[in-house]
Amino acid sequence: MVCLSSIPAMLFAETEEIQNSQIEMEQNPISITVSGSTIRVKNAEGQVLEVYSITGDKVYTQNIDSASKTFEFGQLQRGVYIVKIGKFTRKVYLH
Repeated sequence: MVCLSSIPAMLFAETEEIQNSQIEMEQNPISITVSGSTIRVKNAEGQVLEVYSITGDKVYTQNIDSASKTFEFGQLQRGVYIVKIGKFTRKVYLH
């Protein structure tokens, strides 16, 4: 049996910070909506949007500077792409 008084207070503070961060992420999950060649991102302010081709080549990178942001990808060929925002990843079809 582990005595809780032997665990440093700093560990408890770090654990609480991680839990608070997880609760915030659950309350405001990142949302990606695709329509044609347009991607709309919500709840990702301060993150970086990265778009990769299905072969793994990075084709686009942009900082997300607002709570709701729209990106137009008419210049990309029709097909499947991987969208990554922080640890959130989603496969999308752009046409």
